[in-house]
Amino acid sequence: MRLYGFLILSFLFLSCQNKAQEWVDASVHFYGQDQWDRVDIRFRFRQHNYALNRSLKGVVYTRKTLSKPYIVDSLFDDGRLIRYQDSIPQILSDSLQKIYAASVNSVLYFFQIPRVLNDPAVIKRKLPDTQIQGNTYHTLGVTFQQEGGGSDYEDEFRYWIDPKTFAIDYMAYRYLTDGGGIRFRVAKNRRDYDGAVFQDYSNFKPPSAAIKLDELPQLYESGKLIEISQIENSAITIMKGQ
Repeated sequence: MRLYGFLILSFLFLSCQNKAQEWVDASVHFYGQDQWDRVDIRFRFRQHNYALNRSLKGVVYTRKTLSKPYIVDSLFDDGRLIRYQDSIPQILSDSLQKIYAASVNSVLYFFQIPRVLNDPAVIKRKLPDTQIQGNTYHTLGVTFQQEGGGSDYEDEFRYWIDPKTFAIDYMAYRYLTDGGGIRFRVAKNRRDYDGAVFQDYSNFKPPSAAIKLDELPQLYESGKLIEISQIENSAITIMKGQ
């Protein structure tokens, strides 16, 4: 009987894992990111221009300032960060390299959601459906393995996915770096660029850090979240197959 029960639990666990993977794959397809194996994407976010370059040689993230001094940070997929100021290479301490690398990686990571949810260190879980603003959403829970999960592997995410289109309308995360915190994002301004779908976000935080991620949709509906910023990317250009 114990073996039988174990087999049932194992089957249910694998079934939930498979369903979570199906959601992510469908969402990647909705956003056109299954065509991003080789791509060069550029966009503007706040006071910087960013670039995502995927090629046969690897992945490079780049951030450039919009005004003098012109600073260019290039982050490679082996973790190296190289900085130029007015075309002159800069020597950085290990601690500064980590700070700048984390800053560049954060913007490009969120820009590539949901594709990055298929990274090897990601642990995906199917959670119960959630009602938000009168609509039913699939709820995806995401945590990370320590190995390959980066310095912020202890972060935790929620994604609320439209069951018809597999668009991500809402997302939330708890982070521990820089003192920690909780954020809840609401998608807006969804638009299509040559088959790739992008969206911006309104960014909220709860009144207390003790709030659980799964409580955030209800707090949003009741107007108890605090809006703190707008996440808006502009001047997007895409070149494929480079």
